[in-house]
Amino acid sequence: MTLEDPDPPDDSLSRVEDRERILADVLAHAEVQEAQYKALPATEPVGGRWKLAVASLLFALATWVALVPPAWVAGAAAPLPTEGDLERGLRAAIYLQVQQVEAFKLREGRLPSQLSELPVELPGLTLVRSNNRVYQIRGRRPDGVVVVYDSGRPSPAFEAAAEGWIVAGGER
Repeated sequence: MTLEDPDPPDDSLSRVEDRERILADVLAHAEVQEAQYKALPATEPVGGRWKLAVASLLFALATWVALVPPAWVAGAAAPLPTEGDLERGLRAAIYLQVQQVEAFKLREGRLPSQLSELPVELPGLTLVRSNNRVYQIRGRRPDGVVVVYDSGRPSPAFEAAAEGWIVAGGER
């Protein structure tokens, strides 16, 4: 099997010398272009050298911010809670336990014998039952004063601690 040229040259249209000259010109042009792409011109700087300097500077800055954070990164320290905040927090915790005790009483038909029977037991609070209907929940402030919720005579201060809470059925 021989391969034939699908488009054989027609010697009547072009001469062999002309074809060879054109082919030599094309090959010479290709060699010149390839040489231009391989060599960088002397006027252009070698790329990438500035990237190392910028990367080193950014790494040093990031290390400084991570190890010794300045005030504008760390921010101001969070304020400590005041005595009023602690008092309100304790009353709110007691009121949450009261709500759980009341829900337990509706669901079970009795008072819990201790706070551990509730779904969530908040630390530092105790339940003291007076009888089957009346109870007290007690908590201690950091200064040692005992705060007492009495279900027989509930104080409005406990409901004030829950002001703004969203409850089932709408807003409070």
